[in-house]
Amino acid sequence: MSWIKKVLGIKPVYPAKSYWLEYDHFFDHPDPKKHLFRNKRMVVLDTETTGLNPTTDRLLSIGAVAVKDQQIYVGDRFEAFFSNEGLYQAKERESVPVHGILQKHWAQLPDNQKILIDLLAYLKDSIIVGHHIAFDFAMLNNAFMAQLGGPLQNQVLDTAHLAQRLASPFAAYQAAPQEIGQYSLDQLCKVYNIPVEGRHTASGDAMLTALLLVKLLGRLEQRGVKTLKDLLR
Repeated sequence: MSWIKKVLGIKPVYPAKSYWLEYDHFFDHPDPKKHLFRNKRMVVLDTETTGLNPTTDRLLSIGAVAVKDQQIYVGDRFEAFFSNEGLYQAKERESVPVHGILQKHWAQLPDNQKILIDLLAYLKDSIIVGHHIAFDFAMLNNAFMAQLGGPLQNQVLDTAHLAQRLASPFAAYQAAPQEIGQYSLDQLCKVYNIPVEGRHTASGDAMLTALLLVKLLGRLEQRGVKTLKDLLR
C-alpha cells in the first residue's frame, strides 16, 4: 500500500527519532516540477546481497556516489559492509566469489543500525538511481523498516528504463523478456563505451552506473528533456 500513499502524497509516519525527523524535513518542500534536473542531487547506488529475494535475503554491502549537474562527485560517496551472522555458512559461501566480500570486511563487526542512520543522512532528498533499482530499493526499504521502523521516500530513477526510453521514445519502458539482455549493465557499458572496472562490487557497480547515467542524461537533454517533470514522468 506504500505506493498508493506515495501517489496520494501521503508522507510516512516515522518513529520519533532525530534521524528520521531530520530526514523527513528534507521533503517538506518538494522541488518544483519545472526544476532543472541538472540542479538536483542524485545518488547512484548498488547493493550486494545474499540472494535475489528481497523478503528473505540480506544486505551484504552498499556503494553509492553522488551526481549533480552532469558531474560525478567521487568525494561525495558512501560505502559500507553490513554485519551478517553466519555469513560464511551454507549458501552464502557460494556468493563470495561474485561480490568479492571477504571475512576481513566484518573484522570490526559493523553496527547495521548506525550504517542505515548514516545512509539516511547521506541520501537526504536526493533522487536514488540504480540499474534495475527496484530490487536494491526493496532490499534497502526492508532493512530500514526492520532496523529503524520506517521507509525511504526518495524518488527513484532506473538507468535501464532510461536506456529503453532512448531506444524507444514512444514505447512503454518495460523491455520484453527477449530484450532484457540488451539493457544489462554490461551490455550498456559496451554500447556507451564505458570501460568496465570493479564489476560485481557495490561501489564498482555504482560508479559504472553513475558513468552510464551521465551519458544517458546527456542524450536525453539533447532530446529536450531538461526538467524533473520530463525526467521522472
